[in-house]
Amino acid sequence: MERNLRLLYLLLLLPLLLSAPDVVGQRNRTPYTGSNRVLLTLDGHSAPYEFVSDQMLVRYNKDLQQLECVLSLETLVPLQDTIPQNMAFDVLFGARYPQLYITMAAPERQINAGNLGSETIRRKTAVQLQSVTRDLVVPISFSPESSSLYFSTTLDLWLSDFQASLPVAYLPLLTGRVTITIDRARWMNLTSR
Repeated sequence: MERNLRLLYLLLLLPLLLSAPDVVGQRNRTPYTGSNRVLLTLDGHSAPYEFVSDQMLVRYNKDLQQLECVLSLETLVPLQDTIPQNMAFDVLFGARYPQLYITMAAPERQINAGNLGSETIRRKTAVQLQSVTRDLVVPISFSPESSSLYFSTTLDLWLSDFQASLPVAYLPLLTGRVTITIDRARWMNLTSR
């Protein structure tokens, strides 16, 4: 009986022991800050098609000294009722590549919020779209405040630079130019508290 109780105890303890490394790994990983606004504009032959999301995630990678932004394409909604609901998702092939991934060089002195005033600096930025990464240098406006860092930038892209093409249904409507505007997104240092 005692042996069966020990065995039962070990079986109940096993899942906790197996998940312990995951808990430690999560504790050492910088969390994402959510609720960041992004405006995505698909350039049309006659008018722009604008989509917005307030669900971009941002975190700071201390090892690489860069901000990492992840946008789920399914969160983009059109700003006008006349724009097809899934246009941005379809054009960016969201079914196969569900996320847009952007990194921005941000030396740690800029992340130490409160140490600097607002400034706009040209920084190396990488955009990953449909598993193709393109490096750019764009102006990024940084505004540190207490334990947060706010940043804004605009990325002007062409799908052809990512070896991507427009779906046939949208060829008569779109030029292939995509503009991504990040408006005062925020990263908060949640681990310093």
